[in-house]
Amino acid sequence: MNLNCKNGILLLLIFTFQFSFAQSEYELRESDMINVQKDIVGKLTGHLPIKGKKKIESRSKTSERKIVVDYLEDLLKEIDLKPKKNTYNVQDKKGKQYSGTNVYAVIPSTTPSEEYVVLAAHYDTAEDSPGAIHNATGLALTHYVASQLVKLPTRSKNFIIAYFDQQETNMIGCRMFVKKMKDDKVNIHSMHRVDYMGWDLDEDRAIELLSSNISLESLYRMESPVPVFKRLVSTPESRIFSTLGFETITITSELKNADNSPYVHQASDTYTTVNFKYLASTTDIVLNVLKVLSR
Repeated sequence: MNLNCKNGILLLLIFTFQFSFAQSEYELRESDMINVQKDIVGKLTGHLPIKGKKKIESRSKTSERKIVVDYLEDLLKEIDLKPKKNTYNVQDKKGKQYSGTNVYAVIPSTTPSEEYVVLAAHYDTAEDSPGAIHNATGLALTHYVASQLVKLPTRSKNFIIAYFDQQETNMIGCRMFVKKMKDDKVNIHSMHRVDYMGWDLDEDRAIELLSSNISLESLYRMESPVPVFKRLVSTPESRIFSTLGFETITITSELKNADNSPYVHQASDTYTTVNFKYLASTTDIVLNVLKVLSR
């Protein structure tokens, strides 16, 4: 065997080893991510007990949303964050009363910065729905991303992890949180919102984006190894953000191509319908984007 042939075989073996190592490293990380997210989605949907033997049924009920607030606070504490509450009690123009609680925490920058990046998801559900894909999966994604952001040795921006109440009720929670950011004069770099995540019938792991900013959309496209589709119709939540001058991006499954759970807003939106590998894939994309923003 000549020298060139030996060198070629050696290079092939090195490449194969490096590829296998990278694959196994990702698989281990994916497995850890899925285990964490299964536990969160399970508890938020009543598939698993959320406290002792208590299982919740629907996060549309005031009593169960209070249990969820406690649970979300505990999740934030587990990753060494200090949870805060944005509690509100307001009336709409017709005199209807709304009371609720947004939960959030700040991951501070490691170098002086006045900029904040918000990663958010709503925690309530439609009436009588366990709300797995709408939107327990969004909470699981944001929590895992937060758990990795706190481990970064350097962060050039502050991050806010936010869980909105009452999205299903005229988006009151979202409105109140955005108003608070505006009233407090928080310098928001961008708001990243996750919803309808966890259904992937064609198994292409594609995502859909609705962005107010071409740079934000481009960043997600660069960090995404899967197909990315552009949503052309704005959502009420996105309009709330943009009306107050905040750049925003929403990450969902393929709503445009109808590759989304047919069970949303129903009693059948359960834990067992969630594609956790797809959720992990999207989690990885969001995490990589926020890592870029943290540099």
